[in-house]
Amino acid sequence: MTMHPTSSPDQLEPHERARMDALERTVRDGLRDFQRTGEALAQIRDNHLYRVGHESFEEYLEQRWGFTRTQAGRLIDAAETARVLEPLGIAPQSERQARALKPAARILTELEPEQQRVVTRLIKAAAGDSDDDLPWDASAHPAEVRIMANVVQKLTPDTTVHHPDSGQEVPFDSLSTPERYEVIRTHVDQKTQAYHEKQEAKANKAPVESVNWTDWCLNYAAQALAPGQRIEIVVERDGSGAARAHARIVDATTGEVYAEGQGAPFLKKAVLNLVGEVKG
Repeated sequence: MTMHPTSSPDQLEPHERARMDALERTVRDGLRDFQRTGEALAQIRDNHLYRVGHESFEEYLEQRWGFTRTQAGRLIDAAETARVLEPLGIAPQSERQARALKPAARILTELEPEQQRVVTRLIKAAAGDSDDDLPWDASAHPAEVRIMANVVQKLTPDTTVHHPDSGQEVPFDSLSTPERYEVIRTHVDQKTQAYHEKQEAKANKAPVESVNWTDWCLNYAAQALAPGQRIEIVVERDGSGAARAHARIVDATTGEVYAEGQGAPFLKKAVLNLVGEVKG
């Protein structure tokens, strides 16, 4: 249950007024500092310090600062993310960086202190292993930090892993502390490499041609259909009882199918499958 202040809803106690003034100065003077601004807004919201002259936090944000609740929420979330990451030596330089690091921060809040220390060690090792002219900045590598935190979280005491020396399958909890770290780092390296390979393949993939499926039907009918042909989009139930769409080019008289795309659960996908069939 939400607890509201015991003082009158239309006034603040002297200590609350002083606190509100200080917090608003932080917001006003620190609009370029997302962390200080987010923290101040969170305190104003959580302590209902906006209640003098404002019916709600949303109204306060709009009238006092010209913010929407969504904008304020992003700042508050970013500030919380920065607070979680600070003990690991990660300092996001912008709200955008903090937002990218939020998935990693979410995992970190679920880790035990010892697990968090392992993540910190991995981050320091990554910085030390960097071959770049500039040091490895964890804030600029949100995916890698998330992978580190995720690996540490997934390797529970009863997880079966390969011994770093013998290669035999053993429970993670049976390894010494140095051996556990070596296993964790190996898993992190493997998953990080797989992530980068996937990103590289995605970047090198030929861009998919954008096709407006409804316009394509009309344009193809006007430009490419032979006399007596037509485009059909048929929706029917498949063997499991689910609806499935088929798009095809047929002879209007005989029903002969000239081209047909693979069935799909959506009209758009069905037509795009026909487009691919026609283009070969």
